[in-house]
Amino acid sequence: MSVDAITQRWIKNASDERAVEAGCWFDEERGRDVVTWIQTYCHLYEGENAGQVMRLEDWQLDATMRAFGWLRFSQDWKRPVRRFRRVDIWLPKKNAKSPTLAAWGLYLLCGDGEPGQKIYSVAKDGKQAMISHQHAIEMVKRSPELNAECTIHKTTGQITHHPTSSIYKVVAGDNPRSQEGLNGSVMVDETHVVDRRLMSILAGAGISRSEPMQIEVSTAGNNPDGYGKAQFDYGRQVIAGEVLDQEFLHIDYSIDPGISDMELDANLLALGKQANPTWGRIVHEEEFVASYRRAKNSLAELQDFKMYRLNIWQKSDSPWLRYSDWESCKRTFKAEDLAGEPCWAALDLSRTRDMSALVLVFKYTDDNGESRYRLLPWFWLPEVVAREKSHLAPFLQWAKEGWLELTPGNVVDYGFIRTRFRELAKRYPIVELAYDQTYAEETTQALEQGVVDATGKTIEEGTGVPRIIFPQTLMAFTAPSKEFERLVLAGKMEHNGHPVLSWQIGHVRVKTDANQNIRPVKPSRDDVRKIDGVVAAIMALGRAMVAEVASEGGFEVW
Repeated sequence: MSVDAITQRWIKNASDERAVEAGCWFDEERGRDVVTWIQTYCHLYEGENAGQVMRLEDWQLDATMRAFGWLRFSQDWKRPVRRFRRVDIWLPKKNAKSPTLAAWGLYLLCGDGEPGQKIYSVAKDGKQAMISHQHAIEMVKRSPELNAECTIHKTTGQITHHPTSSIYKVVAGDNPRSQEGLNGSVMVDETHVVDRRLMSILAGAGISRSEPMQIEVSTAGNNPDGYGKAQFDYGRQVIAGEVLDQEFLHIDYSIDPGISDMELDANLLALGKQANPTWGRIVHEEEFVASYRRAKNSLAELQDFKMYRLNIWQKSDSPWLRYSDWESCKRTFKAEDLAGEPCWAALDLSRTRDMSALVLVFKYTDDNGESRYRLLPWFWLPEVVAREKSHLAPFLQWAKEGWLELTPGNVVDYGFIRTRFRELAKRYPIVELAYDQTYAEETTQALEQGVVDATGKTIEEGTGVPRIIFPQTLMAFTAPSKEFERLVLAGKMEHNGHPVLSWQIGHVRVKTDANQNIRPVKPSRDDVRKIDGVVAAIMALGRAMVAEVASEGGFEVW
């Protein structure tokens, strides 16, 4: 088919090629109209250029032209409409994301011409949503033309455009259920922290309108299981032509997430320019380099630098271990490959509505005479809890694939765990079972000695595996935690890529005292991000270490 020169110039990826084949085209005049409107009526309110009319940077110009210039013919509306209904843009901090989002929102409110338009500023919570929305408010105040046509509600910040009877207001993401029934266009700030439930509610916000837009602008984040990462990955698939979605525009400025710290240090400026499209104008070299130097000596701060300044997704908000180091320990082996091999077990039982974990640790000596370990984990979660929280992590998918066992009801059934342990005790010579006395005293006693009823009849057979209390203290965890870290860094803590354990490894923080004693802790008490598999692995490793010391004539320290 014949493609006009203008459309050909704006084909950027495989998704555009498919869209052209389906009859879409690029109208440069419509794109320029939006650019002209923004650069005429939108005034900046902070920074060096406060009070001046907004002049679009290259990335802003490109995104505006693409978002508003691509068209398709709608059979429903019997006229050309915008091709894109979803716009997904990812770039580092300090590249003017919030004022850009506000300018697009104001155009849809005042410049698009649709009567009764409704625009919503959306973010994780009302406070975050007001950051972008405040830019829109201030732009209205500073524009004589917009100020004459609009009023701003002093309490709620709602902007009303009187000629079209349209409104632009904040949606509080921290109360998603109150947002059902919205009908209009959605401006999302910092997508990487937005809740899945909120976005599922907003998915149909403009379903009855001819040209609604959901525009999301964000940096990368540190929740690999959240809505934002799913959108980022989906967008990458769309532009690569792997997924057909001609109404989805994805743009991201970032660098290769697999880059090493050494490569980053050696090529900092080139990589900074690649990831930051406003380099030299809004993002300045001196400040960028100073920020990197402050961050490079701390793993947590370096992670934040990569995430916020280079747009690289991270696995956790405060990591103990690098995910790349954990991945380097991945090996190809199955549970049956270790049958008959001696091992140490540890059980981290949860409270009734949480995840529980059992981990077996196997020690072996490689060809160089060095000690290595292999991990086999098992996990349990109440089925009701898994369904309630499936929007926060892929619990149901893990269960379907056999990585996670769901127990019926809304509390964990320890009977399932006891049954599994007895099966494992027949398959592997388990030296001993370490456990936390707080939750697992009764369960481990049943595992060791069995269970009888009031008449003395055996209900559950005992395994005879000796159980050992593992104190949940800094002193008890310090040695095995430090050894676990050393083994991971050396590539000697081998695992088979179990997705639940790998998910948990990125969540672990460490608590430290003045004497450099440490123990693993999760991000926060009620956080869905669990670490019980890692805790159990460290407990089992600790018992294996004690056995090694004892075999060499040492003595048990706990």
